[in-house]
Amino acid sequence: MRSTIYAACLSVTVLGAPLHAQDVGRLYSQPELANTSARIAPNLRGLWEEDFLTRLTPAERLRAGPVTLNLPLVGAQRTPLDFYASPPERQVYLPIASVKFLDDVYIAIAHYEHRGCGMGAVSDYVGMLRERPGELSGSPREALGVPANALSEPMVDDVSQKLTKSTVYFIVAHEYAHVMYGHKGYKAISALEAQRQEMEADAFALEVMRRIAVPPLSMVHFFTLVSRLERSPADFDAPEQYEIYLRQRASHPVSARRIFAVADALQANAASYVITQKNPQVWEQRVLQAVRELRDIGQILDDRAMRRFLTHRARTISPASLRAGCKQ
Repeated sequence: MRSTIYAACLSVTVLGAPLHAQDVGRLYSQPELANTSARIAPNLRGLWEEDFLTRLTPAERLRAGPVTLNLPLVGAQRTPLDFYASPPERQVYLPIASVKFLDDVYIAIAHYEHRGCGMGAVSDYVGMLRERPGELSGSPREALGVPANALSEPMVDDVSQKLTKSTVYFIVAHEYAHVMYGHKGYKAISALEAQRQEMEADAFALEVMRRIAVPPLSMVHFFTLVSRLERSPADFDAPEQYEIYLRQRASHPVSARRIFAVADALQANAASYVITQKNPQVWEQRVLQAVRELRDIGQILDDRAMRRFLTHRARTISPASLRAGCKQ
């Protein structure tokens, strides 16, 4: 994550790769990942040991026991957001390749926002990773036409780092929660129980962020990415099909109910998240705007027609159009 910290995502245990999964090894070379690891691993461990573990209550530390942070170059499933925990072994995994992927996507989002564009092209790119991985190679920044010097613009550097840092914190806490609560792998539970576990881990992560007043504005971008990479119940014609997918393929189950729960938590604690900011009233409005956008994402997840439209778009859009997503 350049000079400070990098990012992470959700899962519980190692399962089979998601349908059409993009091998993240196609996006980055081994030497590139090794160099990235040398730069960011100390920062990730610092976040874990100094910024996160020290914020937990004695009861939380006791319940989880000694939890170890692992930083492999590539995750077990080799997918873009391949972050996970193994509760029986008290292990949390933040693969460097997935950390770099998420940071690259945030740089692209910040670059597009700086130029007055939305994140539509980024959303399309992530959808293509799910549906047509063989047609994409190179880093997200290359695929999206982000110039090599994008970080020389202070706004792009600042916004992307803030998005990455808050996402890191959320996911570190989320994965720790899976260990602390002793959550089970998806093969052993129902879709309803899987969502309960994810919501419980989300709630814990948001509570820790509330304690230290970290504005969770990155949740909108993060759940947009997760919702495009991971299939939701609305992608299937019958609940039974989703159950099969969850047990055989899913790595980050997401649902409208889960995202609505995140939105509810942000709305209920908006003032607490921003209490240390210079202009808390302005920041509180930003959090409430994030709440509205999260509810929009949740509605799309429940809309079967919209989900099928997004899948069709991901299967038909030209890779070259991604690089032309923002020509202003």
